[in-house]
Amino acid sequence: MKKNVRLRVLYVMELFVEQTDADNGVTMKEILDWLEEHDLTGERKSIYEDIRALQQFGLDIQYNQSDKTYRLASR
Repeated sequence: MKKNVRLRVLYVMELFVEQTDADNGVTMKEILDWLEEHDLTGERKSIYEDIRALQQFGLDIQYNQSDKTYRLASR
């Protein structure tokens, strides 16, 4: 597995754009598993940082406390 921060954040963005919306989110475990499927590594802390960076970039990524999922709320 590769540890490539630049690629990881792009793959995290792709996951949010392609697989989430206001009604459907992904858990942290699903994010980590998805990265592993793409031969990338990451820890929870680094994924939180990636999500914050994507939010600063302008993506409306929100956390839903009730089902503990992250989602791209608006496009």
